[in-house]
Amino acid sequence: MELFFSLPLSKTATNGASWATLEARFPELQVFANVTLSSYQTQTPERFAPFQSSWAEAYIVTPQTPMTHVGAWSWPSQRDNTVYLLTDRMTFYLQVNNGANSNPPTTASAVANIHNLTASAGLDFNKAVKQTHLAVYGEDGTVIGTRTSVQLEGGVEFDEEESGEMLLLEAEAVSGLHRDSLLVTAFHPRDVAHSPHFRVDTSTGRPEPLNTAAADRHPFRG
Repeated sequence: MELFFSLPLSKTATNGASWATLEARFPELQVFANVTLSSYQTQTPERFAPFQSSWAEAYIVTPQTPMTHVGAWSWPSQRDNTVYLLTDRMTFYLQVNNGANSNPPTTASAVANIHNLTASAGLDFNKAVKQTHLAVYGEDGTVIGTRTSVQLEGGVEFDEEESGEMLLLEAEAVSGLHRDSLLVTAFHPRDVAHSPHFRVDTSTGRPEPLNTAAADRHPFRG
């Protein structure tokens, strides 16, 4: 069993639900994949209210995952953090929720791994031929979700416009905001090398640091 793909995901929720997704495309292989929560950080609000939700979960969506469809949006009706199948693509999700915008931030991280079970495939993550990094944000610059797409050598090419449209659909459904109030921007990992947690400067469309104690304590940098 050969590990050929491994990347971290991280997200800070400051205004209810938020998420990070990581899409991987590669030649069709028999694979074993998992995603594991590696850290979770939250704190009790200054004025504690009972039954105040705060949570994080990580799961994988593949072409074989049962989906529920409502209009143009769909979500998995079954959520697994470990899969074993023959496929050429999968998407890892990390969802975080701090309960409400009046609550302190909640931060979580996870690690996504894909193992090759096909003999002598000889894949190497360093041979990624295409990568995109997109963020969807509201009018105040709060990043609701991010989507990273990685195409390995021999994988089916992904469409950047389609990735942006999927990000908008998810943000509209999860946040309850109308898509007219949502914007998508591309960013480069070096733009957030100081921390994976950021907001968007609405005047420039560029990422800037998210100054929260939970984010500053996060183990992943760059």
